[in-house]
Formats: sequence, C-alpha cells, structure tokens
Amino acid sequence: MENKIIKCAIYTRKSNDDGLEQDFNSLDAQRLSGENYIASQTHENWRLISKHYDDGGFSGGNMDRPALRELFDDVEAGLIDMVVVYKIDRLSRSLFDFAKIVDLFDEHSVSFVSVTQSFNTSTSSGKLMLNMLLSFAQYERELTGERIRDKFASSLKKGMWMGGCVPLGYEVKDRKLLINEEEAKLIKFIYKEFIENESYCNVAHQLNMLGRRTRLRQTKNGKTVGGQMFEPKAIERILKNPYYKGCVVHLENVYKGEHEAIIDEKIWDRVQEIFAKHSETNQRKPKRPSSSPALLSGLIWCATCNCLMRASSSRKNCNTKYFYYTCYNHAKYKTCKAIYKNVPAELLERSVVDEILRILKSPEIIMKINKLAEKQNDVDKVDFLQAVKNLNESWEYLHTEEKRKVLKMLIKNVEVMDDGIKINLNLEDFDGFLIELAA
Repeated sequence: MENKIIKCAIYTRKSNDDGLEQDFNSLDAQRLSGENYIASQTHENWRLISKHYDDGGFSGGNMDRPALRELFDDVEAGLIDMVVVYKIDRLSRSLFDFAKIVDLFDEHSVSFVSVTQSFNTSTSSGKLMLNMLLSFAQYERELTGERIRDKFASSLKKGMWMGGCVPLGYEVKDRKLLINEEEAKLIKFIYKEFIENESYCNVAHQLNMLGRRTRLRQTKNGKTVGGQMFEPKAIERILKNPYYKGCVVHLENVYKGEHEAIIDEKIWDRVQEIFAKHSETNQRKPKRPSSSPALLSGLIWCATCNCLMRASSSRKNCNTKYFYYTCYNHAKYKTCKAIYKNVPAELLERSVVDEILRILKSPEIIMKINKLAEKQNDVDKVDFLQAVKNLNESWEYLHTEEKRKVLKMLIKNVEVMDDGIKINLNLEDFDGFLIELAA
C-alpha cells in the first residue's frame, strides 16, 4: 500500500470567459499551481494524469459543467485517486452541491486537496474549517448576485437599455436603442391593421402574403436564425410590447425609457383596449367541454417533414366543430411540401383502429400468442385469444383514455404520406401488452 501510485487530477474553473483567449489565462495559472503542488508530493507517489478538466465560463453555483461531469465519470470509473484544486470554491460555491461532491468522493475512496488552503478533512476541526470556507464562498456568490440584480433594476428604472433580444423596429448602437426606419414602418403597419380588423391572426396572414419575414440574426455560436413567416403569437407579442411606446419593462413594472417611441401613446392605448374587450368577451362565453378525443396525439407524423402532426380544430357555420391532425411545420407557418397538410381526425383514427383490430386477428399474431402461452405457466392460450377477441368486440365501448393507452402500447408512430398512411407497430413489447390485456 505504501508503494501505491496516487493518480491525481487537476480541476480548474473560471466564472466568465473574459481573458480565456490569452496564451496564459486564469485556468493555466490554476493548473500550473496544481502541477507544482503535485510535483512537491512525488515522495508520496503522487502522479498527475494527462487529462485536463477545465471549465471556462461556468458558474460555481451549480454542477451543470461539462468538465466537472467528466471528472465525476472518471471518479466513478476508478481512474482518479486525488482531485487537486487551486481553491475550494473552484470546485463549488454551493454548500449543498459540495456536500454531494464529498459524498461521491467518499463513496469511491477519492480524496481532494486545495493548493492554497491547508486543512485535513479526516479531523473534526478540518471538516469545520471546510464548511466555513464553503459558507463564505456561497455568501460571496449570493452577495454578488444581489448587487448585479440591484444594479440591473436601478438602470431599468432610469429607462436604460440593459441588453437582451432587440425588439423588431430597433437596433443597438453604443448600448442604446435606436429606431430602424425600415422595420419601424412594419411595426406601424401591424398596429394600423390590427386596429382596423381587430385580429392579430389576420395581420400575420397579411404579412405572410406580402412576403414579409422575421428578422435574421446571428446567435453567439454563429448560427443564423429568423427569416421565418410571422406567427400570430409573434404579432400579439409585438402589439403588447411597451417598448414601442417608449418604455422599458422590469418584472411587472413599466418605466419611461431613454429610447424614442415608434407608436404614439393614443394608438398604443387603443390596441390595449381592443385586447381588453376581446378578453372580457371570451370570459363571458360559457366554457364548453372539449369534445376532441385526439386519440392518436403524439403518434401521428408528417412523413414529408419528418415532424409531428398536432391535433387542431375549426368551426364552420358557428355550430359544427371539425377536428384535424395538422403538420406542425404548416401550423407554425413554415414550409410543408406534403399534399395533405391537414388530415381529418375522425377518418384517420378510424382507419388506424380498423387496421390494428384486423392485425390482432391475423395468423402472425395468433402464432405469437401460441409462443407466449408456452412461456407462461399461469395463463392459458385460450385466455390470450379470448382477451384479444374481447378487445375487438368491446372497442367501441372503451373510454377514450383506455383506447389511447392500448394504441400507444401497440403503435410506435403513424406516418402520413402523400399516397396513404404507414403504421409502425411496437412489436418489441407485444408480449407485455398481451399479458396486461389478459390480466
């Protein structure tokens, strides 16, 4: 045991990514200190492993860090005997999280050491010192968070722009919101059209018919997003956004902003009156229980787009309500090249159910039942066959939830294609389905 090699891993962390592009950054400095410390313990057979565990730009307030997760995996795999950190707060700034880390290390007989803080966790005084250090680290983190939130709130009360997604109609220059004249015309058009027809769905439809698309922008990782058709909900958000009347918002509070308004306050108030009127009208309407069974919800796929089809409905003549399965891309005003973007729910469900009940009577299924009966000592083959027969005869009398449960056990998904539908069965768990059905 005296000659056992102690495999040491160095873990480094920095809360933000400032300066990480430098040739020698904070993570390198922490690692160099750890390497020197391990070298000083060579007589104790400490040996540094080659793998690096560096988390640059990750908070110590949680454990959602890629390098830390790798460290835990290697600890569980028995690849590490000692974890070396520059300071304890590099490992965690949360007392609760650190307790879980210590439990994991103890479970796998792994020790840890701080280069700049000397203590021995095998003694009661050492454990006390560790808890005190962690308590102060957590206090410092929470205090910093409070200061940042207070500064953020104070700046917004003054009407300053504090970052985030730039509203359509504005652009940022020198940390200030400035009006983008071309986009501002679009915002004015949206407000004008909504006041005229009082429907943001119609406004979205008009914009899409005119070929207008959402703003293109680049994310931090360089990905380009936007350039899509306008969804009704996006129009609603624009119509309810106080930034357009020259205000800023913090939590539920609205403050006068430093930026120039695009929409006159009278127009803004008129739009909000329309929303309030519609809300009051909807509250007066008697609530009707939903009659949509959505029997195949979560199982129907648009084969052309390779995406789910969701349950939807429309009402004609103010009386009859029709239910459909609609391609999710089509519903979100995205391109769907399928012939059947909307499929009548009743017709589709009836077709699928008829086919499933027919399959349960097929010779192939009878053979599977015979094979299953040979494995089961407590259930006779006749019981399985009777269970399937009962399902066929009593299907129409089952509750919707019972029908949905049976179909989800039997079906992986149903693909809607231009020339028909394709049912992909879940035969892997068919034996379990028969056993439950017989029971």
